[in-house]
Amino acid sequence: MRLLALRFLTLLALAMVWVAAFPQGAEAKPHIKFSIEHVYLHGPGEVEIVGYFENSGDQGAYVKWTEIDLTLIAENGQEMWSDAGIRHYVKDIYVPVGEYIAYTCYVQNPDIPEYHGKFRWRTHTNTHWEKAAG
Repeated sequence: MRLLALRFLTLLALAMVWVAAFPQGAEAKPHIKFSIEHVYLHGPGEVEIVGYFENSGDQGAYVKWTEIDLTLIAENGQEMWSDAGIRHYVKDIYVPVGEYIAYTCYVQNPDIPEYHGKFRWRTHTNTHWEKAAG
């Protein structure tokens, strides 16, 4: 019985060393995110979104599109305009590992109000990338 227990513990120790030495999910992957630095209102119907793509992964990739949820809030705290899932297509911008690429996009919607006071914004982004251009 002791011999069986000793063999089992030895096998378990070897299995743990094997798993630690050869991780299953060690594939190189990009991790690209669009971060928004500023939002500008350019009159009724148009918003300019200024930000950058950041690749915190371990492989470069091409950005294909980014999806933006955007809420504009007036100085008094009242929501002026909001839209979710605004898809903005990008023409194969390559983002190397550990790099930032500045990017500006424009959103046009007839419901965006004209506003000349101070405002703030809330955003959430989801960026889609691929390893190959085209």
